[in-house]
Amino acid sequence: MRRAKNRTFLALLMLAGVSPAQADPLSDLLKQDDGAACFERIYDDAHLARNPRQRTRSVLMSLKEAEDGGGTVIRIRFQRTDGERYVVGTCEWANPANLDTMGEKMIPAFRGPGGLDCHAATDVDGMSAEEGGDFPVDLRDGTVPVLYMPEDIAAWRSIDRPGNAEFLPFGTDDNVFRMDRTDAGACRVLVDALPWFG
Repeated sequence: MRRAKNRTFLALLMLAGVSPAQADPLSDLLKQDDGAACFERIYDDAHLARNPRQRTRSVLMSLKEAEDGGGTVIRIRFQRTDGERYVVGTCEWANPANLDTMGEKMIPAFRGPGGLDCHAATDVDGMSAEEGGDFPVDLRDGTVPVLYMPEDIAAWRSIDRPGNAEFLPFGTDDNVFRMDRTDAGACRVLVDALPWFG
């Protein structure tokens, strides 16, 4: 039954002149809510008790079209046992995603093949040549993204972002987060406090 549905979906794409490689769930997602989408994951005490090595208590993630039309800005707040951390960067839809310059998977757990290729910034004005790290987001169904973090990523300890970002390590218990859609208002604090330089 699933194969029949997949074949029907692919056939409709072909008739519309769009190949599966051209389909862009990110653009479709952002069109639904005036160019923005907000996702959250909160871990309760019972979950954290079962996973004592996990440091992440909650994740808030904003995807919003850049005001200059130059792509999509991602803003993430991690609330952890060692304090809050903020990641800001850009994302684009890629099929395949999660590949390094040699065509190898950066994060083996990422299922893909398509997804968001995201790049973290290291400064607030875009003048630094230092790369902040790459990470993918699985967005295949367009509604329940899965965020994959590398071993470390450029992040700020404060929403005010004083100075350049530091590299935040992620352990094996803090590198995959299934996100849930939430009201766009929940991400407004991130969008307002973390402007993009683009």
